Amino acid sequence: MRPLSLTGTLALLTVMPALGQLPVGQVVDPIVENNDTIEVSLQNLGLKRGIVGVIGISADEINSLFELCQQDGLIVFVQTDDHQLATEMRARADAAKLLGQQLFIETGSLKHIHLGNNVADRIVVSESIGNTVPETEVMRALRPRGIANIAGQQRIKSVPSGTDDWSHPYHGPDNNPQSDDLLVRGSFRTQFIGYPKFSPMPEQTVIAGGRIYKAMGHIAHKANQNAMLNKLLCINAYNGVILWQRDLSPGFMLHRNTMVATDDALYMGDHESCKIFDGETGVLRDEIKVDSKISDGPVWKWMAMRDGVLYALVGNPEVKIQTQR
Repeated sequence: MRPLSLTGTLALLTVMPALGQLPVGQVVDPIVENNDTIEVSLQNLGLKRGIVGVIGISADEINSLFELCQQDGLIVFVQTDDHQLATEMRARADAAKLLGQQLFIETGSLKHIHLGNNVADRIVVSESIGNTVPETEVMRALRPRGIANIAGQQRIKSVPSGTDDWSHPYHGPDNNPQSDDLLVRGSFRTQFIGYPKFSPMPEQTVIAGGRIYKAMGHIAHKANQNAMLNKLLCINAYNGVILWQRDLSPGFMLHRNTMVATDDALYMGDHESCKIFDGETGVLRDEIKVDSKISDGPVWKWMAMRDGVLYALVGNPEVKIQTQR
């Protein structure tokens, strides 16, 4: 915890890069920070949670595939043009209760990968099939910042120029809900359908660095919303995989501007402090508290970040709200 010592209730903090603001031009991966050091293979994906494509698998790689599927949090998609091999893998996967749950096996030409655009976090193309799979097809299915091993050659997909984050509840610190994204244009297609399917009220969402942060509040109108009361979720923005989840401190009305997302962190103010959560793991990195000598209360009312500086209004205590199930 770091106390904030400033005069008045307008708290002004210069945020150093280590707390979530990256140097200009530097990009980190939503799952693993340094992609350049990862040598992706079936034995080492450098990924804890996400979607993995395995294309053109050979018989010698099947044991490695099933060892990979023992890792919780991974959904593995296999595509092969060998129907006999696919039948054998399906039988083994079914016996292990993996088929259709964590492991999906498709057959078809390897010229086209049966995945949507920008979906896979990792793609491994077997060296046994050489250059059968077009690199353009692999990169189509790979999400930005994702890593592919194409027959022994590693590729990292860059973030397309013109992509815009939604780092504050109303887009940016100026509260103008107008995106600067140059890529989102009609016609539209569904990218993914994911969880949670039911959400309590209120709800706030910010997006940055390929992650969606969703904070859900204290009011459930139906029982199917109870599980998400006072929850904070981090979701892969490309494929809907829930990367981590945390409980929020109850008693705080979150329907306000006290969430800011950066490339590698989430800043979230509440009735106690501004908490800085690591984007990759959800671990609490740091906590900013205002000294009681300079403020009439600890409640974060509003906050925004611009050019590495965090601005906040912090003040008097509020009526504590009750969770409604």
